[in-house]
Amino acid sequence: NTGNAFLPLLPPLHVASAMSTDNSNTGAAAIIIGANSKPLSAESIENDVEGIPLLGEADPNDSTIPSIKLGESIRFEEIGPVIINADGTTRRIDNWDQMTKNEQELAWRRISKRNEQRRKALLEQQQQNKEMEGNEKEEEL
Repeated sequence: NTGNAFLPLLPPLHVASAMSTDNSNTGAAAIIIGANSKPLSAESIENDVEGIPLLGEADPNDSTIPSIKLGESIRFEEIGPVIINADGTTRRIDNWDQMTKNEQELAWRRISKRNEQRRKALLEQQQQNKEMEGNEKEEEL
C-alpha cells in the first residue's frame, strides 16, 4: 500500500480539447470537466475546496508534538528506518509496526550499515558521472 498515500481525493477529471482547422495558429482550447460533467472554473474549484474539513489548530503546549529548529534533525523511530535502494530510491519496511523490538533493533542496525555503503557508492557514482561529463565537454571544445 505505497505510492498513493498522499494523493488528494478529488473527483475524476475529463479533458475535452478543440483545435482550429484553419491555418490561423490560434492554438487549442481545453475545457476541464469534473465528475458532474460541468466545466470547472476557478470559482467552482474554490467552492469545492470550502467543503473540505480543515485541521484544527495545534496546541503549542502539547508535548507529544515534536518541534524542530533549523539545522536540527528529528527521528521517526516508530515508523522505521528509510531504506536506500541500490538505485538511490527509498522505501520503508511495510510491516515495521508488526515486528518485535529485537527484530526492529536488528533490522535498524543492518539497514544503517547497508544504507551507508549504498550512499557512499551512489556518491562515488555521481562524482564519476560529473567527471565524465566534464571530460566530454572538454573534448567538444
